[in-house]
Amino acid sequence: MYYLTNFHHDYPDARVINANCGDTISLSCRTESNTDNVQSSSTMPAMWFRLYENSYPQALILGDRQLIDDHRFMLRTLNNDRHLEIVGARKDDQGYYICKRGNTIRSSYNLTIATNSCINIIPNNLHVNINEAIRLICRIRSPDTFNEQNLNVQWTRNDYPIINAAEYLSNYSSIDDTLYEILTIRKARRTDTGIYTCRYGQLLIATTHVIVNQCMYFKSLFFFFF
Repeated sequence: MYYLTNFHHDYPDARVINANCGDTISLSCRTESNTDNVQSSSTMPAMWFRLYENSYPQALILGDRQLIDDHRFMLRTLNNDRHLEIVGARKDDQGYYICKRGNTIRSSYNLTIATNSCINIIPNNLHVNINEAIRLICRIRSPDTFNEQNLNVQWTRNDYPIINAAEYLSNYSSIDDTLYEILTIRKARRTDTGIYTCRYGQLLIATTHVIVNQCMYFKSLFFFFF
């Protein structure tokens, strides 16, 4: 395999697959429709690669051998079709995948993972009065090898770290493989109005808009007009 500089150009016919975090994704390695070609190609081991821009492809599967330590990537066989199965999809699984038999590329895929299925903030908009509590929950699906030591959730307001009296609570649920990161400001001030951002690692970012009203009167007017 050669050094790849632009897979959008090299694989324009790659099938687009849209998925969500946590999904199980099955990618098919098709064979030729001609019977003779099926017999000859089926004797060749299927090779699955993941493509990286400005880098060499990463070998995932060679025949029946798994070449990576990530056991979420598995080989499934149906007749002559060798499926690459990705269990519990994560945002960093997004990218291009190809299957080869011999020197022939049988299938190519462009996998996209929806960001809002991986991370979101509840609620997505919040209106409170001065001295009321602000409580935001950042929900992160399928965090990679989560534990207390490598937890790297960061909260900001208007792109600045939150430095006033804020409380943080982390709760990981193994049932749905979800991390819940809770931000609480017990007594809101006018200066707490802004865009709040929850960031997990380099790929997952979610935002919400918080408005702190001067009094109940302004809050009532907002709901009356909107």
